[in-house]
Amino acid sequence: MDNDTPGAEPLRTAPGYAALQLAAALRTNTDHPDPQVRERARVKARQWEKVMAGTFTGSIEVGSRTPLAGVPAWVTPDVVKGGFATGEFKAGSALLDHELQTLAAAGMVPSADARRWLNARLLTDDGMAGLYALLDSGCYDVNVPEEGAMLVVAWLTRHGKADAAREVLGAIAPWFDRLRFFPAPAAQARRFGERLFLNPVRDVALALNKRRAPNRRIMTQRETVRVLPLYDRAVQLFIDSVEGEPPSIDIDASGAWRDAASGKFRIAGGWPCRHYPAQWHARGEALLHEWVGHSVARRKDDSVAQLLDYLRICVMEPATLTGRDVGKIRLILARYIGKRGLPGSARCAALRSEQARQVRGVPHHLLAGVLAERLRAYPQEGGIDDLAPLGVTVTAAEAANLGEGAGCAIPSSLLAKLQRCHIDTIAALVERGVVRSAEALGCVLPQLSAAINGAAIEDPSLKHLYGALYQAFRRRRSLLLQNLEHQVQLHELPWLAAVNAERQHGLQPRTLARRTLEEITVLTLTSFPHTMIPNPLLQEMSALAANAGLDLPLVDELAADIFEGAFSPKFTKVAAHATALLEDSLYCRYYGIDVRQRGRLRELVKPAKATGKASSDKKELLHLCEERAGIPYGNGRVAGNAMIIEQQQILTTQNLATLVSSLGLVDELRPRFYGMAQQCFEWICRDQQVRRDNSHAELRAVKNAAYAWRQMIFFLSLAPAPATAELIAWAHAHLGPQPPRLRKRLAPAMAGLELAAAYRSLDEPAIVASGARRLLGYSCTPHWMLAM
Repeated sequence: MDNDTPGAEPLRTAPGYAALQLAAALRTNTDHPDPQVRERARVKARQWEKVMAGTFTGSIEVGSRTPLAGVPAWVTPDVVKGGFATGEFKAGSALLDHELQTLAAAGMVPSADARRWLNARLLTDDGMAGLYALLDSGCYDVNVPEEGAMLVVAWLTRHGKADAAREVLGAIAPWFDRLRFFPAPAAQARRFGERLFLNPVRDVALALNKRRAPNRRIMTQRETVRVLPLYDRAVQLFIDSVEGEPPSIDIDASGAWRDAASGKFRIAGGWPCRHYPAQWHARGEALLHEWVGHSVARRKDDSVAQLLDYLRICVMEPATLTGRDVGKIRLILARYIGKRGLPGSARCAALRSEQARQVRGVPHHLLAGVLAERLRAYPQEGGIDDLAPLGVTVTAAEAANLGEGAGCAIPSSLLAKLQRCHIDTIAALVERGVVRSAEALGCVLPQLSAAINGAAIEDPSLKHLYGALYQAFRRRRSLLLQNLEHQVQLHELPWLAAVNAERQHGLQPRTLARRTLEEITVLTLTSFPHTMIPNPLLQEMSALAANAGLDLPLVDELAADIFEGAFSPKFTKVAAHATALLEDSLYCRYYGIDVRQRGRLRELVKPAKATGKASSDKKELLHLCEERAGIPYGNGRVAGNAMIIEQQQILTTQNLATLVSSLGLVDELRPRFYGMAQQCFEWICRDQQVRRDNSHAELRAVKNAAYAWRQMIFFLSLAPAPATAELIAWAHAHLGPQPPRLRKRLAPAMAGLELAAAYRSLDEPAIVASGARRLLGYSCTPHWMLAM
């Protein structure tokens, strides 16, 4: 539907979806053992309560890009999972620490009008001077786009652009009482450039702090090993009280310690507690004193704790010792000697040495705390260039705080966590496995885009401010939209529009953006060939294309549960381009994109003057996808919507054709297409062997396999001619040693691939009857893969 379609229905998914999310949050808040998880769930529950209340009262319009009446689109809403607005604003939260400090310094206390005063004070001479100082130093953090607005006003004022400054103020001043238009001060300036990091230092420190809880099993093991020398001495004390040979276990030829008939130990040797040498009780009393302070696990079968109790009886109350007690002591001694030899023997010493070696290092939870403390010296919102100073051994001062010895090395498992905040090129982060998915790539790319976009700004302070604003805007969560509305764009923020006016779109920024887009595309497709490019990464690619001056239409992944039965003209354009590139290829044969369908798509993108009708009819592509899916839109089932959307993804190749063709990457990637297809098949085989707990997870795995299979077919279609036959032969060899279940599950798809490679149509009745299949992700009936 168009934006002005009369009678557009509001989304009906909101109340039910919100109720489910609220119920899940309440369960977690009640049942989860981790108090931090419970607290996060409590916050989520409160957010979902607001979503539901706003939806029912009509104060929140679900599906609109301006979900709150009277609130301009540039205001950053608080958005929860699924794109639902809570009715609150990200820049309108409770007063933050730096705001409270500013109030306190002015002798004021928090009040209902505090934020208005905090914003308005920046328009005074002193306030403007403070903003100038921040611009010069760059020592500030913009976490929400609104927090950079007054810095833009200050820059415009400083550079004699009073009219532009007044225009920005005119937009934001009515919101002074509700929103925060100034940044948080920072210890050091953020950096924006071609080298990036996955997570800020703050997040890595938080992850390390979560590791500071001691591992009970390891701590018990350490304490037990520390107690063992005392245990050895206690055993020796009781051996000294034995009349005759020390007790031992009579182990038979088969190695059994117990009698087969009775199940009892066969104990040989003398009995303890028969005579006590001189100083025996004094030695026992001294040993008990040494034992004080050690925490020994009290289990029913814990020989250490039992022997300690018996020693206490012999030293303190020997008259209460019973014959049964002496028998248990004798058994403990016999089992000890059978396992370890006599105390002080070579066998026992070797065992104790190995046990001490196993617990010699400082516990990892303490070293995690050391690393977290070291990270406090770095800018918390940035990354780190050089990790070497963080990996040095524990210093004397740190050891004193730990109660452990200095010189201990930080384990590699903890040092590996620092890689997440290490600043490096995007290619290096992917190569080292720091960025492990296309989704993670989309998360770090705004750092690079901010630098490229800012390259067109000459003034250093404004360039730095633009980088901060750009990244803050990219953190803005998308709203759930209907009627083909689009998300709020960067230029719609009044203060960012003023900054954009200062950008010089010269050749250098365009060249840099084009080069970066090409590099990112190659990196994404070669590193994660099995993954459909996620929407956040597409968003950054689109931004790079715009800065490079390219007309590069990229289509988002659509959600089946809110699909409204229409595709924007961009989808039709991309589909026509993709099918033209792949004409008469393996891709078209496998997915049944025939000459007639390709002709329909070409007709749809012809100018309206040539066809005599509007070329932007959003229903034409829908009708073609309905025809291919074999199901009409509007059957009320999400699976039906998903089937139609999947056909759109097949026709458009979900951006693959647009990227490799429009950027001129076909020749560069041609030698690599075969290897990329292999990676897709290997990933499918690995993922399909993972056992899932529920049917939803199984269906998701089928969908992901279908995505990877489609990308494999695309890569094969552009690879050198022999690639398809070579891959089919390789795939059969690869499947040979795999579990029968996997071979059976992929057999229909493999048969379909072989037939398409032999120029056969998979729609022929005989082929359909043979069991050959196209691997598609969605079906209105039980999926054939799940029956295998």
